[in-house]
Amino acid sequence: METLGITLFRVVAGMGVLLILMLTTGLRPVSEFSSFDFLISITIGAVAGALIVDPRIELVSSLVALLALGVMQVLFSWLSIKIRPVNHKLNFTPLLLVNNGQIIKENLRKVRMPVETLLHLLRERDVFDITIVELAILEPHGKLSVLKKAEHLPLTPGQVNFNVTPNSILVPVILEGELQEAALAEMGFSKAQIEEFRCQHQDGIQNVFIAFMDQNKRLHVVNEETRGSGVYMH
Repeated sequence: METLGITLFRVVAGMGVLLILMLTTGLRPVSEFSSFDFLISITIGAVAGALIVDPRIELVSSLVALLALGVMQVLFSWLSIKIRPVNHKLNFTPLLLVNNGQIIKENLRKVRMPVETLLHLLRERDVFDITIVELAILEPHGKLSVLKKAEHLPLTPGQVNFNVTPNSILVPVILEGELQEAALAEMGFSKAQIEEFRCQHQDGIQNVFIAFMDQNKRLHVVNEETRGSGVYMH
């Protein structure tokens, strides 16, 4: 029982430090990590895993190692922002792979990418004919940015001087029967207006699964009892 308690404590301590590191180093998807960030993350995971499962490893030393790795990641992130050469050394630079419909084989070899992989990445960007590509650039995080030739780009309303209505952004103001006062306040409602809104809809709020409000203060309500007809499922 004592061993179980020690293990649980090590789990809580290790995960607590990892949570602090995650909040400190910033919120970025793994696909946006630099090579250095990726190596640091793997090392942090290995240290945390060993700390949790191996009772022979000293707890304090492991926590200090995790904090040191976190500080190192923050430091190098700061240096990569403030000193551009450091950023260039720690990150891959964008590489041109297709220029005016022609594949640059030398650059493909630099990134050790087979031409089949390039074609696959182009198809993911809805490009099945390489001759319509003006530029294709491999970004540092591994994604392919594609610019089609002008004659193959979709027509926009601005190009034909066509007026369109602005986008409507819907904000959830009721969630599962609970009024989201903070959301209403962000939309410019005063405390008195929020209370007035609550009084106007007090009989129906508890039956609302989710309700959205647009910039013009119009509501779109999804009730709890909403059901699908299933007419399109046969």
